[in-house]
Amino acid sequence: METLELIKKTDEYSISFEDFACLSEQGDLIGLVNSFSLNIAKLYMENEIEFELADGAMNYIFGFMTEDTFMNFSGNYIPSPAIDIYDAFDAGEYHHSGDSDDICPVEKYTKPLLIKVLETNSS
Repeated sequence: METLELIKKTDEYSISFEDFACLSEQGDLIGLVNSFSLNIAKLYMENEIEFELADGAMNYIFGFMTEDTFMNFSGNYIPSPAIDIYDAFDAGEYHHSGDSDDICPVEKYTKPLLIKVLETNSS
């Protein structure tokens, strides 16, 4: 399955957590969520996908990471950079108290956080 197709399926919740887990190489669920999250962040920052699509896919990933199967696999650990990317998109979903009405949360919070995560995890 191509990355963009998988992003759309996760955004729509049209792939089960079980089927998503089967996409991991040799059962490495941490590697799966980290690499998939990095792909989402890269595609978003390259303007290949819209904020809403990326945000929806990361909401799915957060749900997957907090589900029992993943938590048992990871020892109740939510890995970075996946959680950092989720947090970046989450910060862009709403107006933050103390910000003026003309502040765009995506520009102020999401993009700078994603730049930092992508710089830290560049390969």
